[in-house]
Amino acid sequence: MRDLCISCGKETSYGKDVHIDMRYGYIEGAGQLCINCYRGNHISPDIKVSKKLIADTPNDMELGRIIREKYHEERG
Repeated sequence: MRDLCISCGKETSYGKDVHIDMRYGYIEGAGQLCINCYRGNHISPDIKVSKKLIADTPNDMELGRIIREKYHEERG
């Protein structure tokens, strides 16, 4: 089974067994992006995350959820 893009939902080229250090387009704390979203074709390249938010949210899955919510709020 392959990971789905956290932005557009399409299947990526990486299986769940591929370590994140060996992936292109993986955002720690958020998840995997497909090549198009990572290159900026579907996602804004200037999503900003404060150091305070990262420090205050030690759980990576929770941090990813918060970032995705903020992203979707900005997109409307």
